[in-house]
Amino acid sequence: MKVSGIWKLFILCTLYIVFTSCGNSKFPGFTPTKNGLYYKLQDIGEGKRKAKPDDYITAQITIKSDKDSVLFDTRKIGLDGSVTFILPAPQFEKDYYEGFQLLSQGDSATFITDAYTLFTKKNHDKIPKGMNIASIVKVETRVLKIQTKEEHEQEMLDEQKKLEQGEFDEKKILEKFLADSNITASAIANGMYYFQIRKGKGYSPDSGRVALLNYRGYFLNGRSFDSNYETQPFEYVIGAEEQLIKGLEIGVRRMHEGEKAKFIIPSHLAFGSSGSSTGIIPPFTTVIYEVELLKVQ
Repeated sequence: MKVSGIWKLFILCTLYIVFTSCGNSKFPGFTPTKNGLYYKLQDIGEGKRKAKPDDYITAQITIKSDKDSVLFDTRKIGLDGSVTFILPAPQFEKDYYEGFQLLSQGDSATFITDAYTLFTKKNHDKIPKGMNIASIVKVETRVLKIQTKEEHEQEMLDEQKKLEQGEFDEKKILEKFLADSNITASAIANGMYYFQIRKGKGYSPDSGRVALLNYRGYFLNGRSFDSNYETQPFEYVIGAEEQLIKGLEIGVRRMHEGEKAKFIIPSHLAFGSSGSSTGIIPPFTTVIYEVELLKVQ
């Protein structure tokens, strides 16, 4: 039977409507995988190889509800806001790990799954309040690094050697500083040094009390990088986390009201192998703090 031009046009239009409506029926702009996960590539990186199961993936991941409430965010973890994990094969339908196999290093994407899959099946956890098993969950990710097991292990060995060399160099610099300065100080707390400039006669801080401090931080060459002398005394709640570097926490607890002391603090009790977040203090840098304990209240 011969099909007229009008019928051909009708058939093509019908097929177009069917295919486009199917493609946009659920999440416009997203593509379904064979396991029912939906994904959308947001940005393309320079990586050439797609991730595969058993690769080590370093990625930034943010999980959001259908109302864009943040349920989990790796940006609150670590310096670059990422996590590293071994990519497993997808264990079930809508497992968002499947989406990583579609990405290369530098790519960013959004995956769509549901609350039942993510919380109940994947994490064996309760579904958050305000959501049900069918609630949409969005997983936004940027892949920073894709490595084989061998590449990851070699990187860890290189990092360990770098750490050991940094610690060795720092120790030698500190030993020379102490020898050249003729400083007589007591060694405390795994390599930290403490000596009094002025004795105190008042209370010693206890957990839960508030200590009023004046302080000045400087490098071994005498250059200052931090001070509160030009402002008001610093209020430190003894025992509160992340108010002071570890070395100062240890040091202040040894002081008495009215005391002035100097603490020489190695990097593992100060700003560590990465340095300060501002970049002012380099990695593996011993620092000195002069501290006045003005009042304990």
